[in-house]
Amino acid sequence: MLWIFTQNQQSLVQVHEVTVNGKKIEGIMGNDSWTKTLGKYDSSDRVAEILQDIVKKIEENQGAAVTYRMPHQ
Repeated sequence: MLWIFTQNQQSLVQVHEVTVNGKKIEGIMGNDSWTKTLGKYDSSDRVAEILQDIVKKIEENQGAAVTYRMPHQ
């Protein structure tokens, strides 16, 4: 189970999939394709770094619920 606190600190959402859309990171919720923007960043390189941070956090907590706070920048 992956919980993500959005960049704007307005939502804590449970996501089933995290995707990159240009300079945005989006989360897919539920069994359908309903998405929410989790964060917007200045470059696609920064987006790639954050996605790797999310993967690392998941790998460190195998079998447990994971909460990730999206960085402000």
